[in-house]
Amino acid sequence: MKKILILLFALLTVFGAEAQNNLTLYNMKTVPQRYYTNPARRSDAKVFVGLPMISSNYMDIGFDGFRIKDLTGAIRTEGSDNVFVISDFTAQLKKRNQFTVTQSTDLLSFGFKVKKNYFFVNSTLHNSLKVSFPGDLFKFLGEGNGGANLNRKFDFAFGIDAMQYAEFGVGYSRQLLDEKLTVGTRLRLINGIAVISTEDSELLFSTDKETFDYTLQSNIRINTANSFGQFSINDSNNNPNVSGQDILNEVFGGGNRGFAVDIGAEYKPTERFTLSASINNLGRINWNTNALNIVSENPNATYVYDGIHIDNILDYTDEDFEASLEAIGDTIKDRFNLTETNESFKTGLYAQFYLAGNYNLTKNHNAGILFYGDFYKSTINPAITLSWNSKITRVLGISLTYSVLNGSAANAGLGFSLNGGPIQYYFVSDNLVALFRHDAVRTVNFRTGLNLTIGRKTKKTGVSN
Repeated sequence: MKKILILLFALLTVFGAEAQNNLTLYNMKTVPQRYYTNPARRSDAKVFVGLPMISSNYMDIGFDGFRIKDLTGAIRTEGSDNVFVISDFTAQLKKRNQFTVTQSTDLLSFGFKVKKNYFFVNSTLHNSLKVSFPGDLFKFLGEGNGGANLNRKFDFAFGIDAMQYAEFGVGYSRQLLDEKLTVGTRLRLINGIAVISTEDSELLFSTDKETFDYTLQSNIRINTANSFGQFSINDSNNNPNVSGQDILNEVFGGGNRGFAVDIGAEYKPTERFTLSASINNLGRINWNTNALNIVSENPNATYVYDGIHIDNILDYTDEDFEASLEAIGDTIKDRFNLTETNESFKTGLYAQFYLAGNYNLTKNHNAGILFYGDFYKSTINPAITLSWNSKITRVLGISLTYSVLNGSAANAGLGFSLNGGPIQYYFVSDNLVALFRHDAVRTVNFRTGLNLTIGRKTKKTGVSN
């Protein structure tokens, strides 16, 4: 368990990105990085070069069960003390709640158009963190296990999935049917760096209404792996024979490899209408290096606790109490038969889809509707976005959006790009309010960066999105 906590801490300090929303970015034709949402949707530049480390930096923080102000709003002042009222907070929670932090940074990216063909290359560092937690835990803390909660099975199961990986991607798209149809794909080679994956998590607690005995039922499988081997950062400081390059080669050259593919299409049935769709993150990572599995070998086994048995409470010392707790821990471990193995395992990449329609008023102005969803275990997290998208000369591109996501309808987004010659700066956020009132929203995200773009001359005729 200590190894898992250390690995989790390492992942959290880097922060993490996987199922990225990018709802506003999807329709920003002036920004080359929209290729990540749909490999058939190109930018308007014939050539672009992403400046290393600063061309694309993305961050997303999402809550689907509560807002930060729901947490702070449950704190009441009573006299000179601040009291946290759990019942005020639990009223906002669902049976299962999710908290996500996602982040990505492009190390290298470029793309270019050759007649009806478009090529795209990227190298990106991804991190992701998803935590699911039960509303029952806070209900138990607020109400206790007596009264109406006797015999009630509280769900205390947590799920933690954290992952870091580097990818090298190559994309290609081609225009067909007199440029009415564009199809594209992006193939991605993946090197997994570190992971914690909760494959199974079940922890049920109940109190017998007659005997008041506590019953615990559990079923657990947690997998971890990493590419950190015999070297560490301290080695490079203390051992002159170990260089930073040695550490990088070990981390990025480990045996945790994977593959993923994105596919997309864009179709223009008329000059005014454009339809598009994509499915991304179809793939998985095979974790072979430094794999560790913690498994309860007795699925659905139960443990009944009827209290600490002592013959004479007056003679009961601290050492006796500690020994009793240790005995309980040993019994639980034996009952559930928690074992550690080193078996390889696989993790998916949280597949996502986009489905969109745009009405093109002119070549440079369109309105759109976008349906989005990403998959996490057996659940789908949907979103819908309405947008207005404009390209104003070769200097300014702008998108205004309104989205419903993470169970919230208060998401007004903004994206813009500014071109001064070949240098482009862009900023995109699906919830602009969050940048000023992060405590009142359930989603905080943005993407920003600098690109070099060439060949962005606008034709004077036709309509397009």
